[in-house]
Amino acid sequence: MAGVPIPPKTNSSARVNDAESANNPFVYNGSVESESGQGSGVVAEHPNLFFTAAHVVYDEETSKWMAPPLWLGGGGREELSLPPEVVRSMQSRGYFRWSAYAENVDREGQNSPKAFSRDIALAWGLQPFFLGEPAQLDFSGYKNLRKHKDQTMITGYPALLDYTGDPGDGYLHSTTPEFTTFKEASHKYLYATHISTGPGNSGGPVWIDEGDGEWAVAGLLVSGRPSEAGIYSMTTAMKSFLKSAAPAIGGPRKSMKNGPKAIGTSTMRMVLAKPKKIPDGVHRWTKIPFKISRFDEGAKALSITVDLGITTGHRGDLIVALLTPSGEMSILHDGEGAGEDDLVIEDQIVDMEGLDDATANGTWALLVQDRLTGDPTVVTRFELEVLAEK
Repeated sequence: MAGVPIPPKTNSSARVNDAESANNPFVYNGSVESESGQGSGVVAEHPNLFFTAAHVVYDEETSKWMAPPLWLGGGGREELSLPPEVVRSMQSRGYFRWSAYAENVDREGQNSPKAFSRDIALAWGLQPFFLGEPAQLDFSGYKNLRKHKDQTMITGYPALLDYTGDPGDGYLHSTTPEFTTFKEASHKYLYATHISTGPGNSGGPVWIDEGDGEWAVAGLLVSGRPSEAGIYSMTTAMKSFLKSAAPAIGGPRKSMKNGPKAIGTSTMRMVLAKPKKIPDGVHRWTKIPFKISRFDEGAKALSITVDLGITTGHRGDLIVALLTPSGEMSILHDGEGAGEDDLVIEDQIVDMEGLDDATANGTWALLVQDRLTGDPTVVTRFELEVLAEK
């Protein structure tokens, strides 16, 4: 009949109803916001981690990696009846990505198969993005998706709905579970027709049915248009990402290893391995060093954050400073609080004024001096976070 719209011949995403949003696997989804715009993501393998698409945090026009993205659990919509495990909103502290992604974008463009084949980022936080058990990755997702013997579906938070152009209004959407044929376009980048999602879904998980109502993340949506979808598929290479993130999300341990050179990051967080005793009443610096070499050559520190715990009977005796790899010093504590005991610094952003050459790579060091005798001093906690840009 004239005037009656013809439905698309595709598996189009539709809004997930409120009751289903609280169930597996929908509850692990979130909206992701960065300086580049909106994307989607999923908490998987650890409550302090979420996966998204690399292009969500990369600006092709300026060839720059953006600041760590914001996680919005449940799309940040308060009216949804989501369980208490869902963390509504939290800022991530950093992310990991394939170093070759930016190179492929600069060489062939952000919409090239080679760029899509590296289009993944793993963001981390100091607090959980989800308070329960996270979703699981299918490390054989690349193989299993190409076999197309199991049902799959794509979830995310589209800004606009394909075909209709209607706004997504911040609600979770999902395609119908289906036996989809994915074909290889470029290594880990797989491609399928007859799937329709929408802008803003980038980074949304591709779920694969593992039976008994269990779903695992087999990939991430990284490209799409009406009737077409491209995904980054999971392999055992994701274990390198998880290994690199482990020191940042764990308890006190040895300094973060620099990890595989193929994995890049804009942020490093170093953690003190064990308590360090400071000589009592000795007028010279005790140095606690952290060595960083993962950043791109020539990268500069944009932001430095310190968490510190020092047990002492009189913090007015203490001078504490941060030494940069280029030899510049920033005073963190200079005898304030005379008569009080322990010194605790929580999430303090270091004053960058005067740090004209804060090179990101190299040896950073905490400097501590206890100027008077009679009050033993021990550094029990030192965490250094460096945000850098080439």
